[in-house]
Amino acid sequence: MSTGVRWVADRERAGRGRRGRLGELHGGAGSLVLGAAVLLIVGLVVRGGLLSERPTLAGPGAGAGALSPTELTAGAASTLSDALAPGGGGLEFEIVQTSTIVARPGGPLVELPDPADRTKSLGFAERYPLGTLIERGFATPDGYWMELLHGPEPGAEATFELATAQVSRQALVRNGKLFRNDGEGWHETDELPGIGLDPATIALLPGLLTTATGATEALLDSVIDPATAIPGLRGPESPAVRALAATTTVADAPGIIAVDLVAATEITTPAVLAFDAAGRLVGLTITARNTNLEIHDLIVETVITFRYPDRPPSLPEPLPAYVAPAPAKDGQ
Repeated sequence: MSTGVRWVADRERAGRGRRGRLGELHGGAGSLVLGAAVLLIVGLVVRGGLLSERPTLAGPGAGAGALSPTELTAGAASTLSDALAPGGGGLEFEIVQTSTIVARPGGPLVELPDPADRTKSLGFAERYPLGTLIERGFATPDGYWMELLHGPEPGAEATFELATAQVSRQALVRNGKLFRNDGEGWHETDELPGIGLDPATIALLPGLLTTATGATEALLDSVIDPATAIPGLRGPESPAVRALAATTTVADAPGIIAVDLVAATEITTPAVLAFDAAGRLVGLTITARNTNLEIHDLIVETVITFRYPDRPPSLPEPLPAYVAPAPAKDGQ
């Protein structure tokens, strides 16, 4: 849990006179980022909600624009399935996830910790941005790889250096085995870390497209391409030309907040599905609430972009391997 989150947790517990549940804010610390790093998200990409205040609608492509929402989502689902099936080229993804504590209607404002002294307060506000996580990786017919990084500091997106950003955790599925690297080397596991897209959630993406309900045309937003806010990210395969807003469920995207936070995930608004001119899904934005906060709301926006390589990226070896420290000798 980050210092800021822990500070808010302490304030909530003090205000209610009973034990809070902020330790569950971003999953069991063991599976997402183990301990403090689970919400050690040190930056902020500020957005005004699901869609920006001044969105623009691009002209539909010849393919995507001519299809009904049902035809568009069905075709995109088929493309996803083909990419992940034997012989397919796989799927590359980038994720930008921001978390914000928000005051509930009629409820108390959020107390803001002083970054210079967490025992002090800077006052109260409607919302308190916690920060940003970045995840990038790929899924292939043979496996999965991702790395989780700390995002830019607030207001420093333009100078953020993705190439030198701190990698927090890595995950790998290779030859049917699961591996994780928590910074000290790779080891087998039965619990992968991650946000947004773990292997199980990726496998459900075609179903998410075909079972989403109430699809309506949506205005395109530059937030669909996180590279517009964070230099160094590749962005989608090709520009989005059409977007749909549709209702989806946690069962369709169980890892959208974090791999181990299914029970605490509540999707609060329609998802935004962005398609390129060929009708491929190139962007997915889901806003959800982490229900573990008792007094305020923890709103998590997850923005994902997709690329479709011609050939599957090569899965790395789980090296260097983790080596357990030697037991201390008596008297040492």
